[in-house]
Amino acid sequence: MNSLFSYTASDSIIHRTPAGLKILLLFCVPVTVLLCPIEVCLVLIAVFPILALVGKIRLLDFLRDLRPIVIYCMMIVSIDVLSYLLFHRNDEIVTQRSLYTILRLLCAIEATSVFFRTTSTYETGSALQTVERVLTFGKSRLVLSGLFSLFLGFLPQIFATWSSLDLAYRARGGKKGISKALTLFPLLITMSMKKATTTYLALLNRS
Repeated sequence: MNSLFSYTASDSIIHRTPAGLKILLLFCVPVTVLLCPIEVCLVLIAVFPILALVGKIRLLDFLRDLRPIVIYCMMIVSIDVLSYLLFHRNDEIVTQRSLYTILRLLCAIEATSVFFRTTSTYETGSALQTVERVLTFGKSRLVLSGLFSLFLGFLPQIFATWSSLDLAYRARGGKKGISKALTLFPLLITMSMKKATTTYLALLNRS
């Protein structure tokens, strides 16, 4: 089972699209859904699953990538419900503002899923290096692009580490709930820091 936001190798047209263009679109989506009417957000929400199919991303993997926003959505809805029941601050149980926020989050994470599923870390790094060379007229040491590509590549690594820990936890008969979070989160932080340290030392050796 693939971890969340992991790269899926394919020869689709989405994979062959230049990584620089996909990075630009990835950053344009949140700005677009914030500044444009909610109808634009609804259109994009419908478009990204189609792009996932064109990119030969399994529907199950695409839907699994949406799971991180579930907790945020539950928090937003819970705050609205409590405000309605306890303080009577809202005219509706779930406000329009909260609903729009959820839709914008959904649109952004769909874009993130399509990007990471169709763009390898190498492609991302190469595209960012090209941009930095153009902006600095070839005089840069490519430090910023290297750091930014590491930042983008670290997200799938975190989810891959979590998947490994979760699999081991369930294999040992671990129980779901708060005890699972208390057990796995410290391990996740420790292993992620070790990977970050290893990457840092590797970069030092290459410099």
